[in-house]
Amino acid sequence: MHWPWLHSLLALFLLLAGAGGAHPGEPDEVTRRLKAQGYRAYYGKGQPVNYAQALECYRLAAERGDAEAQFVTGGMLYQGLGTEPDKRTGFKWLLKAAEQGKTSPESLAIVGAMYLRGSTVPQNFLEARKWLSDAARQGNLAALNDLASIYYYGLGGERDYKKALELYEKAALQGDVLAQANVGVMHATGTGTDPDKARGYAWYSLAASRGNTTAAINRNDLMANMSWEELNRAQGLSLELYRQVEKIAEPKPIAPEPEE
Repeated sequence: MHWPWLHSLLALFLLLAGAGGAHPGEPDEVTRRLKAQGYRAYYGKGQPVNYAQALECYRLAAERGDAEAQFVTGGMLYQGLGTEPDKRTGFKWLLKAAEQGKTSPESLAIVGAMYLRGSTVPQNFLEARKWLSDAARQGNLAALNDLASIYYYGLGGERDYKKALELYEKAALQGDVLAQANVGVMHATGTGTDPDKARGYAWYSLAASRGNTTAAINRNDLMANMSWEELNRAQGLSLELYRQVEKIAEPKPIAPEPEE
């Protein structure tokens, strides 16, 4: 499966290849030719699709310092296009590209996650927060969840439950089941907000309906300590959240046809 952000970027390369002499900050003739060759091999323009050849062309252009080629090389290595997946080297190229300003929400989330977990690079929560914040601002689900956990646990600074809840809710409203369960916990326990058993139940119920067994257990435990009034409100909220996440409009009443 290919990344749309990788495809959209590659679509620019033929235009770059047809440009005139290089200006400061622009790729030189050799780099432009390498990227054009990589594009043709990647998409099968005038030749069979050949990811291995495309990767080699982009890698050579990346080694010449071109940020776009570094970005594409990193993406291909990370996914395993034209080679076996190599997340370590893919991360290095994505980081080089990011440091030159060439990013996507997905690449930012990858870089941030690597720093957060100390995978392929020494763990650094401040670096993680920097890159994840950029990705989260662009709505990346993985980044929203990772950044929320940084604030929730106070990694690299003080805990900020309110900020964590805000981020988890953004991910939850985009349909992320784990985030929905986390939002349920925070509302039910009054973490980062006032305690609200009905809202906690509603989020638990939504996550449970998507297969989260822990949320189902928490929902049932919460229900045992709720009044009928609270439970009715909770189930109404759950239905509202379901419609909001699924983008389903309120059903309109069916009216009888007017008589002739």
